[in-house]
Amino acid sequence: MSELTYRRDERTGIATFELDTPGPVNTIGAGLIGELYAAVVRANREGAKGVLLVSAKPRSFLDGANLVEIRKNASAFELEHLVHKLHDAFAALARSPFPVAAALEDQTALGGGCELLLWACDHVFAGEGSKLGLPEVDVGLFPAAGGMEALRRLAGLQMMLDVVLNGRVLPAAELVATGVVTVVPTKEARERARKWLLEHPGVVNRNHDPARRPVDEAARGEWPAMIAKARARCCACPEKPWLRAALDAVEEGLDLPFEEAVRIETRHFAPLIEHPNSQCKIDLFLTVTGVAPRLADPGPAKPRAVDSLAVLGAGLMGRGIAQVCADAGLRVLLLDVDAPTARAGRDRIAADLEPLVKRGKWSAERRERLMGSIEASADRERLAGVPLVIESVFEDLALKRKVLGEVRAANPEIVFASNTSTLPMDELAQGSARPELVVGMHYFSPVPLMPLCEVIRGPRTSPEALATAVAVGRKQKKTVIVVGDGPGFYTSRTFGVYVLTGFFLAEAGLDPWEVDRLAVEAGFPQGPLDVYGTAGGNVIHHAATAMKERMGDRLDLPESLGRLWKAGYVGAGKPCFYKERKEPDRSVLEHLVRRQGAPTPDREEAKEMLLLAMTNEAFRCVDEGILADWYTMDVGAVMGIGFPDCWHGPARYASLRGLRVVRDRLNALHERHGLACFRPAREFDRLLACGVDRGLV
Repeated sequence: MSELTYRRDERTGIATFELDTPGPVNTIGAGLIGELYAAVVRANREGAKGVLLVSAKPRSFLDGANLVEIRKNASAFELEHLVHKLHDAFAALARSPFPVAAALEDQTALGGGCELLLWACDHVFAGEGSKLGLPEVDVGLFPAAGGMEALRRLAGLQMMLDVVLNGRVLPAAELVATGVVTVVPTKEARERARKWLLEHPGVVNRNHDPARRPVDEAARGEWPAMIAKARARCCACPEKPWLRAALDAVEEGLDLPFEEAVRIETRHFAPLIEHPNSQCKIDLFLTVTGVAPRLADPGPAKPRAVDSLAVLGAGLMGRGIAQVCADAGLRVLLLDVDAPTARAGRDRIAADLEPLVKRGKWSAERRERLMGSIEASADRERLAGVPLVIESVFEDLALKRKVLGEVRAANPEIVFASNTSTLPMDELAQGSARPELVVGMHYFSPVPLMPLCEVIRGPRTSPEALATAVAVGRKQKKTVIVVGDGPGFYTSRTFGVYVLTGFFLAEAGLDPWEVDRLAVEAGFPQGPLDVYGTAGGNVIHHAATAMKERMGDRLDLPESLGRLWKAGYVGAGKPCFYKERKEPDRSVLEHLVRRQGAPTPDREEAKEMLLLAMTNEAFRCVDEGILADWYTMDVGAVMGIGFPDCWHGPARYASLRGLRVVRDRLNALHERHGLACFRPAREFDRLLACGVDRGLV
């Protein structure tokens, strides 16, 4: 099957290259590279007056490398050869005597697809729903097909570093200022591109124009400081070599001609394919996109048809849930204790979206369409006929049971989904007339940005209720995992152990801010004591206390947690571990307890303790039937609670170290520190008894 169709209009002389590779999105592999190069040669031979790049896929223009193909042949030598061939194809198109334009019809151009536009296209015409980005760091790589160098010259070093190191995907409107992208009505994109090609016959590709300098050339003296700052921010964790490699490539190419700088990128890029942590990242991406949708299988039961739903609670989480529901095309009834509170919640959603519209991340039409789908009310009788309500009130069992009773009185047949982070479904549904219609839908803050939805199957949850929750989560474009019932389910109890371990390290004599630095070095996005402050100490204390009541001696609570809570050191705008701009707030030290007899771990042991505490708790969830498979373990840990993605997740981390090594280290840590979180899960012994030491995921 051809991956690129070549058509030449005899009247205008314009050649159209239409991309259509196997699979749901267009990807770059050896086949497409060869066909692209051949098409460029043909267009030159036939004297084309211009080249128009389009896609046959409805939502994808070109979305980066074929990761399955390059992962199968994970050799640095082979990858370097393939990338050089891609460079040759892009350069041949860019250096050809005709202009090149692309039409994006509300499609995505990601990774190598975006690099094709940045390097070889003279102009891009994009519908307002189109997105461009360089998210290669999300798969343990970095852009090595000219994207970094081309974007630096177009938009400046600072913006390029922001896009590349954060893996940003941008609405087309954000690149209009570069002069290369024009946002047009989607149906007009191709015709506008053709017209532009005919009107610009003598265009010289900007990347091959010796007279054209980077837009921030005058700020050249600031470039070293920008790169140094980026290194300090991004390169703390040695298990994330792709960030360091990207910065090395950028720095080495700053003073070189375009193509020389791009060739240097390959030298830093190709070895990553053999690095085990890059392989973990690629495999995680393939797991999330290919395996995870099959894991959240509610069985043969059909979900309810949900075109509209209710969200009960207009606080931070409820507003976020209402927003993602409305953005997914659902009609939302936003309920709270009274009408003014509900209306204030709706107004806050609109206010929060305004900056996104002003910065071009959202169109005004999208915001208005979303807000038009949300109705605020306090009338519980409006629940009659609604198929699903998502409850998001304060984390208090009595309150949630009261709300459940009110909802059931208004609509006995409604599916009641609780956005709880700790309270078991079985406890919540006790006394309810229809416990089979109670299910958990646990979202993560901020809801519009966090990709995971943890659906909790209570012991009495019906297949229909479960299927409905899974279907709605997917409609919201969330990655859905299904877990069993219990205090804290999977993510909250595992994440809670991470935060509590941070406290125990501080109580063992480590500087609290050093604990946070070590956590970042270990690959976590945020240190545990920083999490305590930003998530809110009230929430952490309440959740930890609730889990302790239910888990008994399986969970230890640090004395400092209660002391800080009583003293009002709870973060979220109140005193805590940090002041503004992350300056340490050392007044917190008077409320920290030194745990008697606790040995002070060294730096490496402290990092290992943070990783192993979470890993062990994840395996305990297998002991208790909360988790049924290793892929759900890894997807949930990375996408929901920040387990270092460079390890794929707890199951892969334990597999790479060896289950026997992990179990023995846990035993040693338990003996040395006496903490329940290091008492090894029984699952380690079961697996080892079956001869399994590696290769879980």
